[in-house]
Amino acid sequence: MKKFFLLLLIFTVFFKFFGQKAVEVKIHPRIEALTIFYTLATRDTLDIKPTPSVYYKDFDSYFEKYKDHQSLNWYRNLDTWDGYDLSIIGLFLSKKYPFKLEIPYEGTQLRSSNIETFLSKFNQFYKDCKVEYFIKTHQVQYAKITAYAEKSITDSKVLDDVAQFYNKPSEGKVLIFADILNNLGNNAIEIKHKPYTNTKIFKLAYLEDDNVPQTNEHEVKFTPLQNVVMHEISHLYLSDFIPIYRDQLSRRKSLFLTTASNEVLTENQWENELDELIVRVCVSKILGEKFGKERELQEIEIQAKHYKYFREVNLLFDQYVLNRKKYKSITDFYPTIVNFLEDLK
Repeated sequence: MKKFFLLLLIFTVFFKFFGQKAVEVKIHPRIEALTIFYTLATRDTLDIKPTPSVYYKDFDSYFEKYKDHQSLNWYRNLDTWDGYDLSIIGLFLSKKYPFKLEIPYEGTQLRSSNIETFLSKFNQFYKDCKVEYFIKTHQVQYAKITAYAEKSITDSKVLDDVAQFYNKPSEGKVLIFADILNNLGNNAIEIKHKPYTNTKIFKLAYLEDDNVPQTNEHEVKFTPLQNVVMHEISHLYLSDFIPIYRDQLSRRKSLFLTTASNEVLTENQWENELDELIVRVCVSKILGEKFGKERELQEIEIQAKHYKYFREVNLLFDQYVLNRKKYKSITDFYPTIVNFLEDLK
């Protein structure tokens, strides 16, 4: 009996710890500085502006006198511009001005210029426009925004939902960089650097939401979407699937190189496509368990537009959901997934 209560206590503490530590939300100063640069340089040409907020109002007022800075005009006059994910580069930079690459950068976010020229122009903008002062004076606001976001994740119980679905230990965490001047979209961040080992990193936009008051008189209420959090955490739980069965799965890699719309992918993309397929199927099941079958069906319709075998794999996972005595954790279900994929036509 004592052993039972001890195990129960350990189990409870584990899940409490997981719920508190698995997700961290930050506003990264160098990512934010690059977002400021990109927003000032491009927003007049974009139909979608940053979501209104007190923060955006402060940004607009503070940087009005710098809107024609020579570095901004340099960027505007380039033959090609980058996407909103450009600010990811901030994660690779030194902590203090003048910024330089501290971590080797091999990404594709910067397409408009070479990295040396870009950093030279950005450093000039950062200094002349006193970007450091703007960011420092908003630290209290940043802390409120990230605390609100983390609380919204905890209150949603989404971490518990995911943990119960997989029912296995998960190493690592999810790191969210809140991008509050970005009203365009979210993106994942790949970085091979020791401090970020076993960490899924992504940048989330502060998107317009008709259900939440969003004007220049309102504080930022940053609430990460539950399905997005489910998705990123699921990558942590499922990270061992392909490595364990890579030899068997690689023999069926051709299955994952053609999308539902008949787009043909390069051979080196098969692992990522398979990983995304399994993760997204699991998320559809978690959504179904949390919000009902209709929500799961909505997710199936969305994902099946890209993933050729999404419906079939989703149906396979009914076995997992309906037979939890047999499959106590997702690891127990791995051989069933592999056998199914080996027989898939």
